[in-house]
Amino acid sequence: MDYRNDWTCDYPNNVARRHSKNQILLLTGMLFFLSIGSAFNVQIGLAVKPYMMMLLLLMFYYLSKITIEKLLFFEMAFVGFYVYYDLRGVITAYPTAALRAMGATFILLVFYFFCRYWLNQIRWKDIEWAIIISGFVFNLLSLGYYVMGLVNLGFNMHGNGIRELGVMIDRDFARLLGLTNDPNIFVFINMLFIAYFLTHREKWWNLLGGFIGILCVMLTLSRGAIISLVIVLVLCLLVGSVRSKLMMVLGAVGFFLLANLFFDQFMEVSLWELLLERFGTVSEDGGSGRFDIWTDGLAYFMDKPLFGIGSFNFQAYHSFAAGKAIFMHNSFLEILVETGIVGMMFYVTAIVTLVWTLVKAALVDKEQWWLLIALIGYLSMMTSLSLILNEIFFFFFALVARSLKEKERNIERRKGWRT
Repeated sequence: MDYRNDWTCDYPNNVARRHSKNQILLLTGMLFFLSIGSAFNVQIGLAVKPYMMMLLLLMFYYLSKITIEKLLFFEMAFVGFYVYYDLRGVITAYPTAALRAMGATFILLVFYFFCRYWLNQIRWKDIEWAIIISGFVFNLLSLGYYVMGLVNLGFNMHGNGIRELGVMIDRDFARLLGLTNDPNIFVFINMLFIAYFLTHREKWWNLLGGFIGILCVMLTLSRGAIISLVIVLVLCLLVGSVRSKLMMVLGAVGFFLLANLFFDQFMEVSLWELLLERFGTVSEDGGSGRFDIWTDGLAYFMDKPLFGIGSFNFQAYHSFAAGKAIFMHNSFLEILVETGIVGMMFYVTAIVTLVWTLVKAALVDKEQWWLLIALIGYLSMMTSLSLILNEIFFFFFALVARSLKEKERNIERRKGWRT
């Protein structure tokens, strides 16, 4: 039994073949540029990323056609939070930092509303092909960049804070960066691809893409990311046929054994040993220093619990108090500290509404399950990452809105068949 439903209207369905290919190419490019933006950008106060250049070109082309349809409730909730987030930056101890947050929010909202319109002009099958192609390209290039970095280092893992192409040597661990600037960011980006691949595993190329994605995540040696990956894998096993579940489990084990062999041959250490050693350092490094950072953040929250210290101000506060500007490494705690209880209520409302919307949709249309699984993967990753303002998450919101529209069209068509 295929994971997908046997009825789809593929809204819009009157797209010329050539136009369809062009849209796949453009959307693949957008997804790829979104994926590499953390590492490849130009700093001018704000980070100018590749996707922004493509966004400008596409907006120029579609400018006379862009329309904004009625927002869904979860969209209104998120827009409401981000409006409050910016307003909370009006009066802060560090207004320059808050101004950067306002600029980033404006860009991301423009990006969101454009993607919401643009995705409605693309067939759902074409969106899926763009996800498949960009997932393969991002993971294979990241894996290749990682291997090139290891070759340049002579497969020497000793050292700390050393970056070479797609590798970061972190306390004698060779961690995969790929085409990003941080192993955890790499995994966050990959959640969309892995969730899609492993819930559409009846096609062999999707199963292969999922295994490659899993291997790349394991090579990041990120403890939080691997825990999130396990959660996603368990959820993926809840959908699909028994045969596909068995293929997924056996294939994942096989891929792990191949990776283990690679490490044994070239690094004289097994990947399994590396993972065990990495998790064994939690008590020594306090979650890479996160526990101490969270303690500092809670102290700021207790000082201003209702409205918080101000948007994007935690780094400046921490720099003043501890001499080091650093992210909170927990999106939810960062929201609580910077926007207070009021801001947290806005955000929780938006998240709960989004989860509930996807659960209801998935019970009617199986195709929605992979988006729900991806969301759970994102939320679990956000407990160890600062991602209040992130273009990947905003694109995901637009993708959910587009998928829900597809679900509505499918239901309408099914009713038409019955009558």
